[in-house]
Amino acid sequence: MKKANLFDLTPVRLHEHEEETGKVVILVKKFKNVRFSHFALGKHSPVIRIRLDEIGSEVWKSIDGESNVATLLDHLNKRWNDIPEKTSGLEKRLAGFLSIMYDNRYINFREIESRK
Repeated sequence: MKKANLFDLTPVRLHEHEEETGKVVILVKKFKNVRFSHFALGKHSPVIRIRLDEIGSEVWKSIDGESNVATLLDHLNKRWNDIPEKTSGLEKRLAGFLSIMYDNRYINFREIESRK
């Protein structure tokens, strides 16, 4: 990923999500094996819930597996065109957010995935 231009990459979600009061909650399974999950967790939840803020939620919902990061940035700039505090440093915030999502394996990039 270090040699790739982030804004040319196409993010792909790796986990399901749900919405709570308009914000996204990413659902990350604790175990891949369902039988082991029931045994190990008992009555505990089989998923970890990652709650995103307003901008993170908008980015997550915009990830469709077809649009590249530059298109996502354009969408966010149009979405919050009239709110300077939201668009200030948005490019850097988007890059940081996607890097964290990639490092934690919540997303992958289509171009990186196809190289493997």
